[in-house]
Amino acid sequence: MDNISKLLPTLDVGDLSPAELCQAFFIVSAGSIFMLQVFPDDMRRALLDYGARREPRSQATGHKAKTKAEAEAPKEGFLDVLTSYGQLPHSWFIHFYITSVSWSIFWGWQFLSKGSLMRTIAETQHQSAVNTQSPEVELTGTLVAWLLMSSQGIRRLSECIFVMKPGSSPMWFVHWALGLAYYTALGTSVWIQGSGAILRSWESPQPIHFTPQIIIGAAVFGFAGSQQNNCHKYLASLKKYTFPNEGWFRYLICPHYTFECLLYLSLAVVAAPTGSVFNKPVLCSLVFVLANLGATAYGTKVWYAKKFGADKVAGRWTMIPFVF
Repeated sequence: MDNISKLLPTLDVGDLSPAELCQAFFIVSAGSIFMLQVFPDDMRRALLDYGARREPRSQATGHKAKTKAEAEAPKEGFLDVLTSYGQLPHSWFIHFYITSVSWSIFWGWQFLSKGSLMRTIAETQHQSAVNTQSPEVELTGTLVAWLLMSSQGIRRLSECIFVMKPGSSPMWFVHWALGLAYYTALGTSVWIQGSGAILRSWESPQPIHFTPQIIIGAAVFGFAGSQQNNCHKYLASLKKYTFPNEGWFRYLICPHYTFECLLYLSLAVVAAPTGSVFNKPVLCSLVFVLANLGATAYGTKVWYAKKFGADKVAGRWTMIPFVF
């Protein structure tokens, strides 16, 4: 037994670089969501549903069901009752983008002021890259990725304030906490693999040059952001719980999720280390987004089918064209 244990690799979190810690958080979080997909429907629904799909499914309140879908909804189980505690307003989604913008501002200030926290993390990451001979991101890619992430956070925060309709439909506090942790890790991921270039720029000016990869990635990011904004404006223009069927919604159930994925894919391209196609920490954040939004998109499709009829969702991709 001792011999076997010696052969098995051990994972010491203390041995992970800052970039690897970010990757580990995204992968573990995504894995947790994937694992929930094997749970029975009622358990998965209780743990994952939020927003409009989280509305009461039983007649426990004593009110008469308003729709056939509500009348036929399953009774609440143990997890429904358990997760009814710690429910927060769905409008608290705005906290995610406040967090995102706050971290962008904080890390920008740390970069400009040669802050001690960024220096400590950057030195740790750069030493790990030197030890493992891993390529790092040039200063241009790091700064562009940071600016793109900042613009995304500002746009989404503005949409929450000026575009989206405030609502009181609930979400579980676990979803809220996970979202805050996600944007905290992402705020670090966009610059962490550019630690070497950051440290060098503090000693002497570094050249700024825009490679085709950065230009193309930034262009795709801009396209995805503008299209997602159009989707959000359209959703906000609908009457409550109206079936969306214009623009990209004619082909996809959740095109705003599709563009969210495209945003992070293009961001991973912009922030890629020299000689690489993708930035690993940001790409791992995309894995989390795919798991999280994929589960939500599937639940939305099922909810649409029950509320508006299966014929309404027939022929539409859920989130990723030709794949899902």
